[in-house]
Amino acid sequence: MEYTRRRLLATVGGLGSAAVAGCLDRVTGERHARVAWHRQTEGTVGALALADGTLAVLTMWRLLGFDTGGTERWRVLLDDPDDTVCYDSGLDVGESTRGDELVYVSGCDSTRAVRLDGTSVWKAPDVTSLESITAADGTVYVSGGGLTALDGTDGSVRWTARKDTDGLTPAGATADTVVVGSDSGTVNALAAADGTERWHTDLGAHRTQTPTVDDGTVYVATSVPAEERGELVALNAADGRERWRVDTGQALAGSSPVVTGETVLLGTASGSLHAHRRDTGDQRWRFDAADWLVTQPAVGPDGEVAYVGSNDGNCYGVSVASGEQRWSVPVGYSSVTPVVDEDRVFVGSHDGLFALDRE
Repeated sequence: MEYTRRRLLATVGGLGSAAVAGCLDRVTGERHARVAWHRQTEGTVGALALADGTLAVLTMWRLLGFDTGGTERWRVLLDDPDDTVCYDSGLDVGESTRGDELVYVSGCDSTRAVRLDGTSVWKAPDVTSLESITAADGTVYVSGGGLTALDGTDGSVRWTARKDTDGLTPAGATADTVVVGSDSGTVNALAAADGTERWHTDLGAHRTQTPTVDDGTVYVATSVPAEERGELVALNAADGRERWRVDTGQALAGSSPVVTGETVLLGTASGSLHAHRRDTGDQRWRFDAADWLVTQPAVGPDGEVAYVGSNDGNCYGVSVASGEQRWSVPVGYSSVTPVVDEDRVFVGSHDGLFALDRE
């Protein structure tokens, strides 16, 4: 079985709020001391993004805007509430070509851009995706029926590529190169300017997940759902040649490796957070949660702690250097990558939106 954010959210969606004692200390039964605030969100949180003090929160059919103190500033209705798939849409923030920060969201009916005050900028009705999207260098990349590059300022289509490739992942992008994986096990690098192919690499029978491009290397996780296992692979970003490959647990569909310093982190559907040397792939450590599924991690500004959610109902702070657990806070079932600022970790779950003190 392949574990996806959609599968997890559909599973926990019927449990009811009583299933998770979110933010209550399991020993004292009182609110956990690390919880700065908690807000109900009228549905499971499907994605988070943070820009200039605005926390964008994607839930069933809605995009919500909070300040980091927990006050809801605005909300946008994305689609018909009868369509219960749209909570698993894509969300990212990035600069338009004019230099202003925008929130980009894709869903069942369109891809759109929203200002940090909640006002609409543009809507591309023919470009849809139920997975993550990527905003980079003034362009928004949407994987759905091929890979489409939209102008981040006005939503116009710059180019579309790989229409013949099944199951394209969300893109990993730099200023000049866009990299996508696929259900067929290939990794494709395209020119950001026009979508022409630069190289492709076949990783075999492994289903690839969302690539990460960092300092001349493409890091991509793979999964073999029938065997509930996967690998972490490093490729040369210039030509796609393999640098190293190591066994890991089965990657969560839609998740990306996270590079911090000399370490590559990977959350897995097997319930583990893996840390590997970025130059050789050798494992530094492995952290195991109490149940299956650990989210894609977020790393604090100092690079010392990685933060992950889990199906076991906790958000964990884990030392990047050693893999030692620093703390855990009950927040409810989560498959959403946390976001971090200087002081707090923001976590979305079946039980709402949480702000946790980092220290």
